[in-house]
Amino acid sequence: MAERDMRNAIALTAFASLLWGTSFPGVKWGLDFVGNDMLFLWIRFVVATALTLVVMSYLKRFKFSILKEPVIWLIGLLNAGSFIAQYVGLTLTTASKTALLVDINVVAVAIVSFFVFSERLARMQLGGILVGIVGIVLLTSCGGVSFQSGEFLGDVLVFASGWGWAFFIILNKKMLAKHTAFELSTAAIATSTVWLVLPVIYLFYSGADFSIEPTGWLAMVYLGISCTSIATLLWAMGLEGVSATASATIMLLEVVVALVISIGLLSETLTTTAAVGALLILAAIYLVSAGGRKIEKYPISLT
Repeated sequence: MAERDMRNAIALTAFASLLWGTSFPGVKWGLDFVGNDMLFLWIRFVVATALTLVVMSYLKRFKFSILKEPVIWLIGLLNAGSFIAQYVGLTLTTASKTALLVDINVVAVAIVSFFVFSERLARMQLGGILVGIVGIVLLTSCGGVSFQSGEFLGDVLVFASGWGWAFFIILNKKMLAKHTAFELSTAAIATSTVWLVLPVIYLFYSGADFSIEPTGWLAMVYLGISCTSIATLLWAMGLEGVSATASATIMLLEVVVALVISIGLLSETLTTTAAVGALLILAAIYLVSAGGRKIEKYPISLT
């Protein structure tokens, strides 16, 4: 498949990142109006799947035969699992910390690419990984590590979701060799929705609170349309023209948007120690991406 123009790809990825940046505070805010976080997540994906399938079918840009491929279902499972970890984590930690810990996946992409695809890591990248680890410790500890703290558990969950999305990014990049961005984004959303049915069914029979206030519907519809359907499509289109590491790096814009909204509208704050950790994470993301550009002679195809 022909690669997309790099400038166009960067613009698409950046726009997707801006939309995704609103999702962290959006979810944190919306969860206050829905009885169960998994129900919130599933309805968000139901909205996204319905819209995406209707539009792609009308445009004749999607072939249902793609759903026969096991890798597509693995991509959906990674996406669904990462979202579950993020949503549960968000009930325990802040939206601003979540954005930072999730976007450390640019470091995870570099590490996974090294072990799975034997891609060489430059010294700058190795330094970035070490800096990122220190930053994560400072950000999550906030001056005093407590393994019994609910917020610490939330930090661990959202950090794990970042690793899940690292594998998600790499597999999507690999599959672009045989499918279009339209097909992959639609399939990823649809298969994720199917996987998310399982925890929802379990919680339903467990007697979980499935109440939804009107404001909750507003949050789920917005997240389903803007931050899932549209953002995923734009991101997949952008991935046609940039490497997996570059894509993960551009998504750093999520952090900026999430921090501004979380601090401005949700009144969240960072302690001095956590702020230092946040700066180290941003530095780590820059070092990993900058070091990667020096050794990449062409966009990573991961094939």
